Amino acid sequence: MDLSSILGYFESLIETNTPFIVNNAPWAVFLGCIVEQVIAPIPASLIVLTATFLVMQGAAFSLASLATLIVKIVIPASLGMTLGSFFYYLLAYRFGKPFIGKTSRFLGVTVEDVENVERQFKESRYEDIFMFLARCFPVIPSIALNLFCGLVRYDLKKYVITIFFGSVVQMLGWGIVAWLFGSVYETLEDTVYLLGNVSVLCIVFLLIWFVVMKKRGNGKENRDKE
Repeated sequence: MDLSSILGYFESLIETNTPFIVNNAPWAVFLGCIVEQVIAPIPASLIVLTATFLVMQGAAFSLASLATLIVKIVIPASLGMTLGSFFYYLLAYRFGKPFIGKTSRFLGVTVEDVENVERQFKESRYEDIFMFLARCFPVIPSIALNLFCGLVRYDLKKYVITIFFGSVVQMLGWGIVAWLFGSVYETLEDTVYLLGNVSVLCIVFLLIWFVVMKKRGNGKENRDKE
């Protein structure tokens, strides 16, 4: 199966299930963000971007539309991220650094990553504000934050408050981006699709060029040895 067939399959899958996703957006976003916090197949930002694009459908800016975005997308996403984050928080709380060390290759986070979060946390003047801002701006991987908070047994009440409201800020930002640019994307959809295909062709061309040049280089080395 080639790349275009795969892309076409996913495109048709989304189009077929769009009514279901739109009608059940809060639950879809909520469950998706729980899963994202545990096994992270796709980032929460992509879940929110996609859901917002489908639900808002280029709706004009208004307080009613903003309320729809917050109620159907932002709050469910933030609740899902908060609930899902407890998985690694509790594991780190119970088993500590040995758990992180043994599972680092599966989690993509090492003990050093968590210690780096701890160092930044201790260097910050206002620790609770640091945790809140770390949730607002996803510079630090959420799994590293969750593990760190469990490791140091960060106050549970503060943990829930910072992750929920920090996630609200972050997801609202992503939602507004998808909402504002949704109409533009619909207008330029054909152009975007064309540029995407051109980009794929360029990447394929570069890979072929790299392989050819590497083979030529190896052939030259063999001739020099002879």
